Amino acid sequence: MKNIFTLTFLILSQIIFAQINEKSLLWEISGNGLKQNSYIFGTMHIMCAGDVEMTSRIQNAFNKTQSVLLELDMDDPSLMMKMMQASLSQDGKTVSEKLGKELSAKVDTILRKNSPMTLQMVNNLNLPTLSMQIGMFGLDCEMDLGYDMLFVQEAKANNKEIHGLESVELQIQTLLSQSDEESKKAIEYIVNNFGEVKSEMKKLITTYKSEDVQDLYDMTKATFEDPKYPQGNLDDFLDNRNVAWIPIIEKSIKEKPIFIAVGAAHLAGEKGVINLLRKEGYKVTAVK
Repeated sequence: MKNIFTLTFLILSQIIFAQINEKSLLWEISGNGLKQNSYIFGTMHIMCAGDVEMTSRIQNAFNKTQSVLLELDMDDPSLMMKMMQASLSQDGKTVSEKLGKELSAKVDTILRKNSPMTLQMVNNLNLPTLSMQIGMFGLDCEMDLGYDMLFVQEAKANNKEIHGLESVELQIQTLLSQSDEESKKAIEYIVNNFGEVKSEMKKLITTYKSEDVQDLYDMTKATFEDPKYPQGNLDDFLDNRNVAWIPIIEKSIKEKPIFIAVGAAHLAGEKGVINLLRKEGYKVTAVK
C-alpha cells in the first residue's frame, strides 16, 4: 500500500511540475553553464492586423541576442516555392470533385464572404491546405502575418542570422499529414459551425493576449482530442517536434545568445519546450 501511495505521489508531482503557472509569452533561458542568456518567445503565426507589436520588453530581449532561431528558416529563398508546391493537389482531383456539389457550394460561400477568393481560385489545392485556410477565417478580422515575420524583419534590419529548427519538408509532412477523409470532415465541420469556429478563435486570441501559455496548450490539446473536428495527431504536431528541437536549441544557446520563437502552444505541457529545457538543467523564467 505504501508503494502505491509513493507511486501516486510521484505521478502527481510530475503533473504539477509540468504545469506552467506564470503568464508570459517571453522566457529567459539561463544556467547549466551558459555564458550568456537566451530567450524564447511564443508566437501565433497569423494575427489580426494591428495586434503584432515589438514592445520594449520583447525588443530588450531581442537586442541581447546575436541570432534568431525560428521553426523554419524564414530567410530561405526556396521556402515559399516549396510551401506553394506542397499545398497543391497531387492526385489530379480538384477540391470540387473531392467535396461534392453541396459541400463545395458551402465552401465557396465561406470564401466569398471572408476573402477575395472563390472556390474556383483554390480548386487545385489539397484538402488539408484548404481546411487550414478556411479555418483561419475564424479570426473574423483583417488578417496579418504574426510575430514570426516581425522577428525576421528585425533580424534583417540588425544583420542577425536566421536559422530554423526543422526543414520545410518535415513541417509540411506534419501539417499536411491528414487524409482527405479527415480533411473533408474538418471542412464540413467548419462550414456548418462557422459561428462556433469564430467564437473559439476569439477565445484563443484572448488567451494568447493574456499570455497564458498553459491555457493555450490545454485549448490546443482539447481541439485535437475533439473527434468532430479532425486536426491530426497532437504527439506529431507538438510533442515529438518539441523533443526533436531540444538538442538543436541546446547546441545553439551554448554557442551564443539566441532569440528563439516558436508557436505558443509548444511552450507548455509535460513535453513542452519550457519543461524539456528545465529537465535538461536550464533555468527557464518568465520575463514579465
